[in-house]
Amino acid sequence: MLDGMHLSDVVFRFLSLCDIEEVKALCKLWFPLDYPNTWYNDVLSNPQFFSLAACHSNNIIGLIVAEIKEASRVNEEDSSLLDYGLIYNADVAYILALGVMEEYRRCGIASLLLDTFLRHLTAQEMKKVKVVYLHVLATNDKALRFYEKRNFRMHAFLPYYYCIGDKMRDGFTYCLYVNGGHPPWTFLEYAWHWCSSIPLRGYLLLPWRMLKYLVRFMFKILQSREATT
Repeated sequence: MLDGMHLSDVVFRFLSLCDIEEVKALCKLWFPLDYPNTWYNDVLSNPQFFSLAACHSNNIIGLIVAEIKEASRVNEEDSSLLDYGLIYNADVAYILALGVMEEYRRCGIASLLLDTFLRHLTAQEMKKVKVVYLHVLATNDKALRFYEKRNFRMHAFLPYYYCIGDKMRDGFTYCLYVNGGHPPWTFLEYAWHWCSSIPLRGYLLLPWRMLKYLVRFMFKILQSREATT
């Protein structure tokens, strides 16, 4: 750890408007995007945002900011994150920012911030949240490896998504499904779910079992083809 620092020395607390100048300075240092003042006011005061800081010696050394919102309010490029049957009765969690000061990186602080947020989503009152997602620069290899190691998966490629300086840059949407959430099902997935949910007896049992095995066999073939492409 840095200068003898241990994770037990790190204090986690929620951010407030009192932290606005410090958070502004850190975001400008860590991220290539310029956030307006209204963004900082919202994430530090609006209860729909989860804004958590990691502090050492009373200084903020890391933070995570995420927004909890209705699935029907996601941007168009993220409209396919959830199955259509979930969209109008589910919430999503969008990670807007996750960063750690360079001299404190590789100490596990980013993982603790993310894990704390994910544990928050397992609370009973958060069960409507079905997916956690974020956008990331396609060239940010460190961030991609960080999220992939924590079971996030690429959902979509976003060409020319970011405007940084005078250049348009590509991005990705990465997501992690929670609380029973899932992406839109294929036809075979719907068929398998339908066959599995129908209770049958007597002379219909054998034909239905054969149909279920056929659907499962076709589903496995489809999965193996997708894995090799």
